[in-house]
Amino acid sequence: MAPTSSILTPDDFHFSSMETTEDITRYVPGGYHPVVIGDILSPSPGHSESRSRQYRIMHKLGFGSYATAWLAQKTDSSKAFVAVKITTADPGLTREAAMLEAASKTQTDGGKPPHVITLLDHFTLQGPNGTHSVLVTDVVAPILSLLSPKRLLLWRRAAAYGLAQAVAHLHNAAIVHGDLHLGNVGLAMPQLADQDPDDVMQDLSPHELTVVLPTSAANQTPSLPAYVVAPCALATYYDRITCSELPQTKVFDFGSAHEAGTLPLSFQCAVEACAPELVFARVVENTANPHIEAPADVWALGAAIYEIVTGSTLFRGIGLTGLLPQMVAMAGSLPPGYRNWHASLSNPPEVSPSGADAWWVSRREALRINCADDAAADALITLLRKVLVLDPMARPTAAEVLQDPWFQQAIR
Repeated sequence: MAPTSSILTPDDFHFSSMETTEDITRYVPGGYHPVVIGDILSPSPGHSESRSRQYRIMHKLGFGSYATAWLAQKTDSSKAFVAVKITTADPGLTREAAMLEAASKTQTDGGKPPHVITLLDHFTLQGPNGTHSVLVTDVVAPILSLLSPKRLLLWRRAAAYGLAQAVAHLHNAAIVHGDLHLGNVGLAMPQLADQDPDDVMQDLSPHELTVVLPTSAANQTPSLPAYVVAPCALATYYDRITCSELPQTKVFDFGSAHEAGTLPLSFQCAVEACAPELVFARVVENTANPHIEAPADVWALGAAIYEIVTGSTLFRGIGLTGLLPQMVAMAGSLPPGYRNWHASLSNPPEVSPSGADAWWVSRREALRINCADDAAADALITLLRKVLVLDPMARPTAAEVLQDPWFQQAIR
């Protein structure tokens, strides 16, 4: 019987996960790989090292449009916990492993480990929906789940400094991340290696499962998993085992990463991370896949620092088409290439230094709340105004951002 799941909708299933999991209807040829708790993943059986590279699925870490991510345990004597990312069956996504390998070959100053997730293993997996890329990395906790009001400035500044280190490291390796937002940033959990595996599984949140049961038996195909799993509460467990230690930031999700001077495979930049030159290319020039270079990462870094400190995105609730006027008002300047667009607007934003000053005054209170004093808030605003400028050539490099006075108290 030919599978019909490619045309299924959520209404074609008896149960819904209420958007707490990936989209069930994407378990189709070319889509997600079906996984159940306890599955053991490894390279193909004929591979000479397949037995020493086996990973048992223990819990769900997260999901995205192009992958699911799982907490797994090595089956060898180490019983080490790792993260396993399984991409959709799309051969165009295999560049991620190559970018991570390139990043790992470039050492940082002083021999310190880069603030980039570590690629431990990589292989392909054949399943009912096609061939999937599997990336095995260290486990990191999502920073977005850890930005609670209890975090002091020292913690936030250390997290931001680690992110700036990651960007500087990538650019030193001639790699552009291309989608640098806090959804792709985590905090290292080296303490996980010291925990008893049974304690880890007992302390993590219980598995929340939604049975995948089509209303029609004809649609119950091998493309579907038996159930989908909600992600575990890894952030809660992170706080439990790291206590009051300062965060070690790590950047992950290199699906949009590419060598500087080359095009990404496709445009995937999140709205909160999108630099003005990218917004202009997409919205005004209708460029489907614009060039994304290092200055765009630096803009995204500035936006991420703002969010780490305030807990809110820079332009909250504004879609891609509405970003440019907000960016112009914030920057108080207009690059030559933007003038025709600006003149075509029925209600163009003000372009003036005084208008930009007023914009930042309106944001100062949000920045001040998590800053130790007025001087720290003013220093942070000075840094952000250097970074968040419309002309990409006028932005500092990530290495220059690291030298900013606001980071002087960061852990080095």
